[in-house]
Amino acid sequence: MYTSENSFRRLLWNIIILLFLLASYILSAQSRTDSLKSVIKCQTNDSLKIIQKLQLSRELHKKEHNEKEEYEYAQDAIQEALKLNDTFLYAKALDNLGLLYRYHQHYDEAMPLHIKAFKLIRNKNTDPLYKMIFANNAGVAARYNEKYDSAISHYVKALKIAEEENDLKNIAISSNGIGNALGNIHGRAEEALEYFKRSLEAEKKRNNSLGIAMNYLSIGDYYIDKQQFDKARRYLNELLEINQQRNDLYGLAITYEYLGIAYLEEKENLEKAASYFKNSLQRFRKLNDNHKQAELLVSLGDIELIQNKPLIAEDYYQNSLILAKDLNQQGLIRENSLKLAGIMERDNKPAEALRYFKQGKAYEDSIELSEQNVEIAALIRKYDLEKKENHIQLLEKDRALQQTLLTNQEQKLNRRRIFLLLMGTGLLFILTIVLLQYRNSRTKRKTNARVLKEEKEKMKAIYERNLARAEILVTRLRINPHFLFNSLNAITYLIQSKQNSKAIKYLVVFSRYTRMVLETSQKHVVSLIEEIKLTQYYLTLEENRFEKDFTFKVTGNDSPLIEKIFIPPLLLQPFIENAIWHGLLPSKRKEKTLLIDIISHTNKIQIIIDDNGVGRRNSTAENSAKKHKSMGIKIIEERIELFNSSYSGKISYKIIDKKNENGQSEGTRIILDLLQKN
Repeated sequence: MYTSENSFRRLLWNIIILLFLLASYILSAQSRTDSLKSVIKCQTNDSLKIIQKLQLSRELHKKEHNEKEEYEYAQDAIQEALKLNDTFLYAKALDNLGLLYRYHQHYDEAMPLHIKAFKLIRNKNTDPLYKMIFANNAGVAARYNEKYDSAISHYVKALKIAEEENDLKNIAISSNGIGNALGNIHGRAEEALEYFKRSLEAEKKRNNSLGIAMNYLSIGDYYIDKQQFDKARRYLNELLEINQQRNDLYGLAITYEYLGIAYLEEKENLEKAASYFKNSLQRFRKLNDNHKQAELLVSLGDIELIQNKPLIAEDYYQNSLILAKDLNQQGLIRENSLKLAGIMERDNKPAEALRYFKQGKAYEDSIELSEQNVEIAALIRKYDLEKKENHIQLLEKDRALQQTLLTNQEQKLNRRRIFLLLMGTGLLFILTIVLLQYRNSRTKRKTNARVLKEEKEKMKAIYERNLARAEILVTRLRINPHFLFNSLNAITYLIQSKQNSKAIKYLVVFSRYTRMVLETSQKHVVSLIEEIKLTQYYLTLEENRFEKDFTFKVTGNDSPLIEKIFIPPLLLQPFIENAIWHGLLPSKRKEKTLLIDIISHTNKIQIIIDDNGVGRRNSTAENSAKKHKSMGIKIIEERIELFNSSYSGKISYKIIDKKNENGQSEGTRIILDLLQKN
């Protein structure tokens, strides 16, 4: 009885101590950020304040994940480093903000910050360690942003410095980075392997088990891609042994995942692949890593689908979809939705298949819009940062000018004292000189102020023009990409149905169309003759894809005037798409025609797009058109407005609903007026 009571007391005390330690850990994490904030408020040394703000932004990311507050302190550090005119601190602040962007997967915004940080100190008498860190960070951001040439360039710079310093750690980091970048370039895999081996050698010299593990994983992944599965498993098994010794739960989870990938790619022992994936899944559940769980469930679903077990596969995809929705992982939502749509279609459940297909496509479009919004936000943030930098540089110039003027004034006063002491008789002469110099100084100040004002206005105009061009570029990216995938599916169908000659002809037109789209995407404007040619390719592809369900005709394209007219690229395509999809295809006419008539006038070109479809009122998209303005028309209007404000020509259009004498719809006519200004 007494022993039991003592045991109970000891257990109770142990629980109280554990709770106290847990509470202390939580409070210490919170108090760390709070104490840093307090120190910053009381700090009088500007350099220390900048360093403390950098530390605080990183602490906020680690402990609280307060993205807004992280960025505020990081950007404050940048502004204060600029005011202090401290190049090294400014570079550190830029690199710190770049890391925060990387942690939140904004690699396109992180890359220029790391690159700029490295350039600022590259030729300075600065600790080489920071040069290596900044260059490697630039390489990482460029690699994740798929800018592999820039990534390799910065990794190589870091590697050269590391070799000069005999820094094994950074030799390993740079070599591994070069290997990962080369591995993403077609035909460079063998070079990538050599760099992985060099990194592995450096990590072995350092006896760094984590670095060794990372390189074993990279080499194993290389041999999986090369379909050399025995070699891949040999490296992965060595990796497994290292992670078991390290008792690294995450390392074990990722190792089992890649072992599963090796067997899945080999497709000879799918049961073993499934076993490894389940082992990995169990460990990621312990780590509470829902993102990796969702990916592994997709892989398990793929295995069951290969083994013709759609019901089990469906269950895996459904569970992955639930996790993806909780995480708002739009890519995984799209992937699972499309896979479920395929299963439903296979099981002859058209309604369910359509629902999942629509969900997948909706998230696909959402991903594209999110990427566009991120790109626009990045452009605006970059513009704001550059504007602030230039503003501070102008203040520095003003300060230098004022200092120069003060120095000149002091020199004048000294000269005047000397002259007064030595030559009293020359007072009148000296006063005359001073007055003349004063007048010249005033004139110079006024001239400098006027020049400075003109430079500011010129700089503002350049920024506005660059921003307008950026908006044109981003707007152009909104063109619907589904046409390309549908065309590829049509080519696949022709090949599968052994219509090879038709497939070749279709593929030739498709290749010319895509090549022309890629070429014109680099231009802000193209000639009308190029646009008409691109439109003809597009119509040929659509006519063949829908098995000549409609015909088209282009007239007036032989006029020499159309070579002198320039318009934004792909301007006509949305009109053509609407005419085909919402006008001709829903029509029950036997003969469905689309006419494009180009009429030349003295100083303008008129393009008439005429179809005999169902018309706008009878289109199946009527209800959605009432609620939401067509995204294609909205993009056209924005592009026309940007073109009219940026170039000498002018574009306008109008849409006419054709009706017969009984008031019934006869189709739609679109008239575009392209005015060429002198």
